[in-house]
Amino acid sequence: MQLLPYPETTKNRQRGAWIHISSSVTKDIKECFETMWIKPEEWQYIALAILNFVRRCNDDPKQLSAACVNFLQLPYAQYLQIGTITPILNALQPEEFLLSNNQFIQVINYFANTAYTEKLTDYPILNLTGKKLIAQFSQQMHQSGVPALRDDDLFDMFSNWLVGVKKYDFTCKDNPRFKEVESQLEYTLAECAEKIGFNEAELERWIRAINRKKQAILYGSPGTGKTFIAEKLAQHLIGGGNGFSELVQFHPAYSYEDFIQGIRPQSEHGKLTYPLVPGRFVQFCKEAENRQGICVLIIDEINRANLAQVFGELMYLLEYRDKEIPLAGGNRFHIPANVRIIGTMNTADRSIALVDYALRRRFAFIELRPNYDVLRRYHQKTGLVVEGLIQTLQRLNQTINDKNYEIGISFFLTDKLTEDIEDIWCMEIEPYLEEYFFNQLEKVNEFRWEKVKQQLSL
Repeated sequence: MQLLPYPETTKNRQRGAWIHISSSVTKDIKECFETMWIKPEEWQYIALAILNFVRRCNDDPKQLSAACVNFLQLPYAQYLQIGTITPILNALQPEEFLLSNNQFIQVINYFANTAYTEKLTDYPILNLTGKKLIAQFSQQMHQSGVPALRDDDLFDMFSNWLVGVKKYDFTCKDNPRFKEVESQLEYTLAECAEKIGFNEAELERWIRAINRKKQAILYGSPGTGKTFIAEKLAQHLIGGGNGFSELVQFHPAYSYEDFIQGIRPQSEHGKLTYPLVPGRFVQFCKEAENRQGICVLIIDEINRANLAQVFGELMYLLEYRDKEIPLAGGNRFHIPANVRIIGTMNTADRSIALVDYALRRRFAFIELRPNYDVLRRYHQKTGLVVEGLIQTLQRLNQTINDKNYEIGISFFLTDKLTEDIEDIWCMEIEPYLEEYFFNQLEKVNEFRWEKVKQQLSL
């Protein structure tokens, strides 16, 4: 209670806790650690280790780097990051040890063109860089009207204001950590409709659903253009703003640790450490927080992973976008309001009926069926008349007689269809039919290449 910093509350003051007002100290430290990593009986050893670490740094600030490395070799020390430990050092020797938290680190990285993290091993060089930078800004901080406070305290307040209040968009073309952010070119609904072959009214209905639910799934049989359409919808959503889109593909081995956060073995100074590393979605959301425009994550083949396992606490946040919750491995997380998720689901790979009901009600579901008009329009530029192919596909899909397994048109969207059609049919369509009609080979034989090639008229 009197060693690690606690947030400013009446209860904590009554309990005799050491109060430290910092953006990184927002919860009961002891309860948080005991929930995730620490056993109550271990605190006596942890407290002694922290005291020894602090004493070593306080006695000789030059020992900071070695003390950080040695301290992090302890099994529980990896969870004690910069925002928890540096308030102790700063309280003892503010001239030597800067108070550091996530906001401070963002500002230092921006101005110094660095890439420091919240790991304690980054603190020694971060501390040195911060002191040099604050010295450079000293003259500006001593201007008329600026409060008569220490330079490091002013810089800490400035960092909090810039990140927490103004939510500054940290972009710098010379900084490898940040991409230069420019407004995306506007991509109108009319352009989108022309490209994917659906009318504007239908697309407008889809966009309304995506913005209302904040997440949607495009589902349909193979070859219906789900991924292509998702990319074009994302392009429309981010158009005209400074948002961005990314694509991630799920697979059976994809895990919670890949998507949200997990422990990843890393080698540091010849020692194996196990830091908690943010997953793809957490990284995406952190970047989205620095943007004002819509940001779209496309999850391709979303139903190929174990969704309940991969999403974890995200199941709650998908429905309650205004909430923030603690993650299983530590840290608090929320989904920024400007984030949209578009998933694609191949119904032939796994039936939509197998999708968890809790997930179903959190997504808008948009069905895609084979769109033969797209095939017609595509081959207007190639000069091919594809009516024979379309009639064959329609007859084939009637034989399949299951919308989840229909043959889509994207197989045939190639500029060299006349040259490629035999290979496409023999190596892609026929094997698919053989698997679907595995005990009805007579139906497969009706659509062998030798029988259909004359009907295609290509």
